[in-house]
Parts: sequence; structure tokens; C-alpha cells
Amino acid sequence: MRRRSIQFIVLACFSTTGGIEKFNRAFMKALVQLQQPLGFTAGFAGMYDTGCDERYVPTESFRAYGGRRILFVISTVLRSFLKDELIIGHLNMAMIGVLYKLLRPKGTLTVICHGIEVFEPVNGVKKKVLQKADRLLAVSSYTKQQLVEQQGMPAGKISVFPNTLDPYFKLPTVFEKPAYLKKRYGIRDDEKIIFTLTRLNSNEGYKGYDKLVAALQSFKQKNTAFKYLLAGKADVEEEQRMRRMISDCGLEKQVIMTGFIPDEEVTDHYLLADVFAMPSKGEGFGIVYLEAMACGLPVIAGNKDGSTEALQFGKLGTLIDPDNEEQLLQALEHVLQQEKRPAELQKNMLEYFSFERFTSRLKQIIQPAINSGRVM
Repeated sequence: MRRRSIQFIVLACFSTTGGIEKFNRAFMKALVQLQQPLGFTAGFAGMYDTGCDERYVPTESFRAYGGRRILFVISTVLRSFLKDELIIGHLNMAMIGVLYKLLRPKGTLTVICHGIEVFEPVNGVKKKVLQKADRLLAVSSYTKQQLVEQQGMPAGKISVFPNTLDPYFKLPTVFEKPAYLKKRYGIRDDEKIIFTLTRLNSNEGYKGYDKLVAALQSFKQKNTAFKYLLAGKADVEEEQRMRRMISDCGLEKQVIMTGFIPDEEVTDHYLLADVFAMPSKGEGFGIVYLEAMACGLPVIAGNKDGSTEALQFGKLGTLIDPDNEEQLLQALEHVLQQEKRPAELQKNMLEYFSFERFTSRLKQIIQPAINSGRVM
């Protein structure tokens, strides 16, 4: 009996560093690790990637198309026709999934749903690929709920498949504030540091960092010395909007927009902070919450989206109504007054979201078809 063959395709994996790309890298590495013990073969392709990182996937197994979209679609459809299972990493590649089921109706089609792309009803080819998929993987219970309510998908077809911490994320063992960052940002020893790391995009508006800035105007009156580091790449329009808002709130001395933070400094920024706050209300999951907790940093998040999954519904962090400023202020006060237990928080987060747990969950999903001998 020949080995079952699986093809995993993504928009991007190694060319950018967003949450979905981090998920894709972890998913690829998990598939690579499971090939030998489960007895299947896996191939990978990225539409916008120009190469791969061999820590996650062997070069010979990964095809990079460098943004050549038409070539990617044609080549991937032809290659997928020879595969027993096609896993689509984003709904925006719906056309490939539909063509796969048309050419190989007995093949298994899996679609991964990350969040915002399914939070409103979809139609056309995106609706069709959800209907034709043999299974849907939702990164959170909230995303699964939206697939049921907004897309009309049967709950039994959807598996909750939570995100993970990158297997190569630098886990600190000493939880001290880096002196070079304190110097860079002019932070005094008596100042509490509030931190947000996200993409600042004028077209999104659901991350909640603007709500946090508005709340800090009142927090400033509570005589707690603090600085708020709002980190991440911003588009021009959003950067201008936030700088105006910071000025209007009289927070020029408290709020620092750091811009893009290179990967080698991310862990140190989490260590610098006293609380990570991002009261989002449109997050599919939120890998940054895992990264913060991996560094022993307490987290405040919104209770209206997939953030609840990352915080294990309040077991790992503080969930608040992202539209309630008073709740946000109370949460900030409470968390900043509490004694930090960074090693304990790190350990508790890893029990749920380590890469080993992620790989084990993926094994449980793909093993039944392999054990059944379903090769087409």
C-alpha cells in the first residue's frame, strides 16, 4: 500500500512575520515531524514566498512562487490533483480548493480558518469551498462559532485547532528587564510598563490599542507612573491618527510608538513590560498573547473574540469587555498591583499551547484517515 500524500498550500509563510505566517510555519514543521511515524508524505507551497527556512521544512519539499499568482494556481492545482489530501492555509485560496474537489472528488479537502475572514458572511467561491471541504480547522472556539452562525457550516465538520508558540521562540529563564531598552526608552525604575505589539492598520480598527490610549487619559490621574509602548509597523494613515490621538489625550510623555521591532528584540520587549494589553474584539486567536505569557508577562485581552481561547477563557489572563473603559482601567490597576509569577505563567501557558501539544493535536486530526488506508 502506497503512502498517503498531503499537500499544504499557503499565501505566505517565510516572507512576512504575522500571526498567520507563524501558524503556517508551525503547521509545516508539525507535518514534517509526523511524516515518518504516521507513514505519509507531505509537500508544501507558498504563493508569495521566495524561499523557506529549513528549520521548519526541507528545501526540496517546499515550492516558492515569489508572488507569481497565476503560476502558483496552475501548478498547485495540477500537483494537488495527485494528492490524497489538500490542506488550504487561508480562505483566499478558495478557488484552488474548489478545483481540487472538482478534479479529485474523493480526495480530502481541509480548509484552515483563522478568524476575521469568516466573521462576516462570504459568498461565491469562498462559500463553495467551505461547503465542499471535508473538514474545517478553526483556530479558536470563537472562530468555530462564527463558521456556524455566519457561514451556516455544520458544527460537526469543524475542529477547533488552537495556535501554538513558535518552536524556535526564545523562552527566557531569567525574567529581568533589559537595561538597554530601559535606556532606549528613558524608563525610570518606578515606572510601570504597559505593552502592545501588533500591526497598526487603518483598515482594521479592531485591535483596541486606541481604546487603551483613550483609557490611559484617565489612568494618568491615578498617580501611577507608567509608560505605554505601542509597538508594531504602522501604515502612514494609522500612525498619523494615533499620534494625533496621543497628543489630544495629553499623553506625549507616556506613550511611545516604537515602530517595527526586529525578531531578536521581541522577547526583550516582553521582559521589559509589566503587562501586555490588547483589548481586541476581532482577533481569531492572537499569537502575541502566547508570546507574552511565554515571557512571564500578564495579559489583558478582550472577551468578545478568539482572544478568549488564547487566555483559556480567563485561566491564563484577564478578560474584559473591550468596549468598557472602566473594566479596562480596573484590570490595569489590578494586574499592575499583583505580584508577578513569570515562571509559573510560562509553565501554565505551555501546558496548553506548546508546540508539542500542537503537533499532538494535528496527529489526532490526520491519523484516522491514514489508519483507514484511504488513499485514492
